[in-house]
Amino acid sequence: MKKYIIGFLFLIGLIITGCSTRDYFGELPDNEILLFQIEGQTGSTRIKDDTIYVRVPDDVYLTSISSLSVSNIKVSDYATFTPAIGEKQDFSQPVAYTVIAEDGSKRVYYVVVQRDGSSNIQLPNSSFEFWHEAEFGTTRYIDIGVDKDNKTWATGNQGAAFAIGIGADAELPSQPYERSNGETAAALTTQNMGFLAAGFGGKGVAAGNMFAGRFEIGTVTNAHPVFGTPYTQTPIAFKVDYKYTPAEGLVNGKLDPVEGEDAMDMYLILEKREGDKVKRLGVGWYRSGDAQEDWKTQEVDIKYARNGQAPDDVEEYARYVLKYGHDGNTSATNPSEMPEATWGDIATDKPTHILVVFTSSYQGDYFIGAPGSKLIVDNFELIY
Repeated sequence: MKKYIIGFLFLIGLIITGCSTRDYFGELPDNEILLFQIEGQTGSTRIKDDTIYVRVPDDVYLTSISSLSVSNIKVSDYATFTPAIGEKQDFSQPVAYTVIAEDGSKRVYYVVVQRDGSSNIQLPNSSFEFWHEAEFGTTRYIDIGVDKDNKTWATGNQGAAFAIGIGADAELPSQPYERSNGETAAALTTQNMGFLAAGFGGKGVAAGNMFAGRFEIGTVTNAHPVFGTPYTQTPIAFKVDYKYTPAEGLVNGKLDPVEGEDAMDMYLILEKREGDKVKRLGVGWYRSGDAQEDWKTQEVDIKYARNGQAPDDVEEYARYVLKYGHDGNTSATNPSEMPEATWGDIATDKPTHILVVFTSSYQGDYFIGAPGSKLIVDNFELIY
């Protein structure tokens, strides 16, 4: 009994004199992760044995999964870990994090990043922050998206880059725009592509544009947008920050003057696609030729089809098939050539695709616009 009392008094003495049991018993073997958080994470972390599960929103998962970093890790006392906080990793596959105890023993954890699965889904990169360098042949240009495989948003820059590469005195119609608050927006500017492009298929005007879908280069004479990306939700509206400066001097693709004034377009269409058949289920459309010098947040209601009929108050120009839609005619030269869309019933039909389009010249798909018209957009958001 006496030796136990002595041992107890010895430990008390260590505490009183400021020493620790670690000093006495040697280096600690503990190598656990106690807290783990990743940038953009939603909800709590789940640690099961040597696997760590975290969730991120859909937009983060689809745009940034290959370049995320850990924002906070807590490990056992006196242990260290690698990779370090802030070090970007590709979480499209499980990533190993190693904890090294004070005595040198190691434990490896595997981090699995999962999609949040929220029903209030936003389209990836809807803040338009991500842009990348791309190339077509020997021509280099900038385009929206994390990299060339990003398929959510697209622009017509690839086609414009080709024209610029063969001598067009113009800038890319769609470019990143740095706001005063540090955010990145998208600047869409209608360009005069010159007489060479005008004589080469009547494409002397290139409207600044950005859309959900992809750009199909095909043959240069038939390069065109392909509108639409998979989507199954039913939002009630969308909103977006924008500025707009319309230019004077409307011209067509052959650079001949055209009567009228330019205007910008921002619209969203929900469709149900079955093979080549398309039913239009909902539409939200905002068209304006008014100058908007300061940032404005514009909210646009989505109007839904019932009983195979267009919504009663839908705009006339929102009733027709789009030239670059799934059921469109890419060779059409006039909007009047397009038939009225086939409408469904939102009570019985569910969307399969969403179309979102921003353009600095509302007739840009027919190569009509006023060079210099400029639309700047930022922070597109679907409202549920």
